[in-house]
Amino acid sequence: MQSRLNQDREAIGNLNYSKINRTLNALSEKKQKEDPLYQECLKKAEGNELRALAIYRYRTSDQQETIGEDLDQKEKWPMLAPLIILYSLGTIGVLLLVFGFLANRLNWW
Repeated sequence: MQSRLNQDREAIGNLNYSKINRTLNALSEKKQKEDPLYQECLKKAEGNELRALAIYRYRTSDQQETIGEDLDQKEKWPMLAPLIILYSLGTIGVLLLVFGFLANRLNWW
């Protein structure tokens, strides 16, 4: 009997959560349709609301990611250290090959 009551409470709770989610989605859709960015996306989507919504969500998620990111604090040349290491190893390798070739031709050993 107790288990049945718990199941009923969970079901009622789930219904309440779904009603709240639907209400919040409706409110966000109203705000969203008034947004000029959404209107621009709707124009680009040629009136297709589903496509416009996808474009709108993509753009807004992209904006929020770049807002929190300070681009000046990022490393200016992130590939500089690996390039210097690779070029140094390559230069040393070429010099060793040339030295080995000349040493072989001139009978240095």
